[in-house]
Order: sequence, then C-alpha cells, then structure tokens
Amino acid sequence: MNSRTTFRFQELQFDLYYSIEESPEDEVKKVIELLKKLKQKRQIKFNVITEFTESEYKKIKREISAAAGPGKFKIVSGGGAALAISKSKKLNFKQGAILVILYEDEIIRVCPYGEQGVKGSRISPFDFLTEILNNETDVFADLDEKSFTEQNLRNLIIKKPTLLGEELEYLEVEVSLESAIIDLVLIDKQMNHLLLEIKLDAKDRTIGQVTRYNIDDYAKKKDIAPEKVRRGIVTLSYTGQIAKACKENKIELFVLDFKNIGYIFG
Repeated sequence: MNSRTTFRFQELQFDLYYSIEESPEDEVKKVIELLKKLKQKRQIKFNVITEFTESEYKKIKREISAAAGPGKFKIVSGGGAALAISKSKKLNFKQGAILVILYEDEIIRVCPYGEQGVKGSRISPFDFLTEILNNETDVFADLDEKSFTEQNLRNLIIKKPTLLGEELEYLEVEVSLESAIIDLVLIDKQMNHLLLEIKLDAKDRTIGQVTRYNIDDYAKKKDIAPEKVRRGIVTLSYTGQIAKACKENKIELFVLDFKNIGYIFG
C-alpha cells in the first residue's frame, strides 16, 4: 500500500450543498462558476443539491463529521472561523455553500474547512476550487493513506454506533471542554450521553485521558443532569490494568473483535 493516495480529477465527484433560503446567493454563484470551469479544464463531475429530506440531512452531516478529525481537517466552526458545521452542530449554510468531494463514494474533503492547529483558519469552497484551477500542485497531498487508524475506528463507530449497543445513536464529534476534547459522543434511548475516547490499543494512561472528560462541565455545557452522562473507551486491544481501572472509575470499556468467519457463498 502506498503511503499517499494520488487522485485523478476524473475519478472525483464534487457535490455542492446549499440552502436557497439561507445561503448568500452571490457566494454560491461564484462557486458554481468555478465548478463549471473545473469541469471544462479537468473533466470533473459535479452536482448541485438544494433539496434533501430530514434523513438525508442527518446522513450528510454524519458523513461530513466522519470525514474530518485529528490529523486531517476541521469542520466545526470556532476560533472566529465559520466552517461547514456550526457551533450549534447544524450544516452551516448561512456562511455559504458546503462543498463535499468524494472518491469512490468516500468523502475526502469538505469545504469550508480549517487547518488543524491553526486558529481562525478557513478555506472556503471558492478558495479551494481557485487553488485547483490555478495550480498543478496536489491539493489533496495531506490525505495520507494508512492501514488502519484511530480515525478509521472512530468513523466505523459513527457509521454503525450499534456496534457498541443496539440503542446507541451518533450525536457529535470533538466536543471541547476546558479539560479535554472528547473524541466522540453517542446517545441512547434514555437520552444518556456516552463520551468516548478512541484508541487502537488502550493502555493504563488512557484512563487518565478519559477522567479528564469532566462530567459536570459537559452536563452544564449541554444543559443535562450529570447523571445522564456516561464515559467510555473504544479499543481493539488493551494492556496493563485498564479493565480493573475502568471498573473502579466507572468507565465503560468497549473492545471490538473482528473475526475471520471464512468464505460465504451465495
């Protein structure tokens, strides 16, 4: 497997989402014009989408959230930058259109996005498409392909939260507290919030990371009772005394196990 994926523009799909009621018309028109130019120059495929059902809206938001994350790019507004998802966790159409770029039906880029570790960073759909048109450099060079990462594990849980429990549903990612940033939050039918730390291999020090998920701070932020907050670790394996420590600290431990069940014939 190569350390980096090279994309041919003809293999990419550009989906532009915007709200006729909310999105600034002039900004949207500029982006659509750039997509037309890019189609002529690089033979890309693009769609403009303005209508979607509630379930489609939730699916888009969930998949956008799954595409971003540590080591990739930011999509939640903050630090003065209006990104694809607002602080209230809605698709941020008021700032303009949202551009989603897919390769083999997987999202590889969302605009507007922010660079990791750069406060106030914002690359709009207009900025990103302009760079593609004016430069021959690989604008996707930061998308390194790895065998399996914590990002992949998190995305798996986002897409199928029932792996951790039949009643669980995805709520949000990367919730900031004063003491920590929560990797992933799920919610159950009783409206309990499950705050999750994602680790490929959980070690004793992982407990310390989860205990920094301050229950009282989170409950206050979300306006819920502290008793409605759960904490947990999702991992593929663990070492040390972590199982005992989880029990002592009332932290749930989820260990995902993948089995080879042999060939399945139709």
